[in-house]
Amino acid sequence: MIGLAKIEHKLRPSLAKLLPPSLFMKVYSSGRNKFIKDLAALQLDPVKGDFNPTELCGLKFRNDLGNAAGLDKDGSLLDFNYNLGAGFAVVGTVLDKPHTGNLFNAFGKERNPWAPLPNSHSALNSLGLPSLGVDVAVDNIKAFQDRVQPQDFPIGVSIMGHPAQEGEVKLQGVLDCVKKSLPVADFIEINESCPNVKGHDSSAMYERISAVMDVATDQVPIFIKLGSLDHAEEVLAKFAEMKVAGVVLLNTQRDYDFYRPKLDKGDHKVFDFYTKEFSGGLSGTIIRQTALDAVKEAKAIIEQQKLDLKLIHVGGIGNNQDVCESRKYAELREWYSLFMERLFELPADQIYKHLTKA
Repeated sequence: MIGLAKIEHKLRPSLAKLLPPSLFMKVYSSGRNKFIKDLAALQLDPVKGDFNPTELCGLKFRNDLGNAAGLDKDGSLLDFNYNLGAGFAVVGTVLDKPHTGNLFNAFGKERNPWAPLPNSHSALNSLGLPSLGVDVAVDNIKAFQDRVQPQDFPIGVSIMGHPAQEGEVKLQGVLDCVKKSLPVADFIEINESCPNVKGHDSSAMYERISAVMDVATDQVPIFIKLGSLDHAEEVLAKFAEMKVAGVVLLNTQRDYDFYRPKLDKGDHKVFDFYTKEFSGGLSGTIIRQTALDAVKEAKAIIEQQKLDLKLIHVGGIGNNQDVCESRKYAELREWYSLFMERLFELPADQIYKHLTKA
């Protein structure tokens, strides 16, 4: 399966230029779920040993790089990521109830919109938080932990309010997810950043986080994932006051006018079609500098104000140079879009060894 995917990966930049953009994105949106299922079914020999181990919030990590939320939405990829040598994993984003996410018709079937921008080593998605629900994710995590008994491989659960809910019902859904996740999660990420759902109100963010902290009662570290670092000094100081463990920076971006000129022209056709029809968030190399700048700014504020906050860097991390640069500012790193590229380019047992070497 990986062999065929590697061939397709080499053809992908040309396909983005040659195929009609509507066909291109239908093809890739249609294949995404099957590819994830195929990865979950792969039988890989576990990578032995750890490399560049670290500790954070009392947790031991065999290395400082793991998958970001969105790759493994229900915990079905835990064996795969563990066997590859990941330092940790994030499951989710999970919701209190099942959700289809955003759907469109592709070849007669309902699919979640997604498209690579291969000439720019980036991607667009407007999946809209598809989820099988928190119960499925918790069961999968528990089964993995019982079966494998992983060492120095913390598992985080990413949680957000259900897009179809509002107000107290939505908040209660978040709290229910936290309660159900606590027995299996080593840490929790509260997703305050998803750009691809309707009705996400950030005005009550502090109230939501306060309620989460009351439920978690210091049982596991709580991290907050943001899509931007607006009002950075105020936000970080408030998080520290609330005893949040740290911040995850940065989720996908939607400033199309800013990013379009930075894309390879070979991706403009797909980008223009996709953003007009589906909007969606940008990820991968195109947002690398934005994410790194946010982490740098946060680190400077944390040091200046002497805040007790840790940083997890996500966005545009794709090679060892990116990891080494990130280590100057953040304790951990997450990746997704560029992980898929390295999966096609490096031997499976070398991916994390190569990326995380000192």
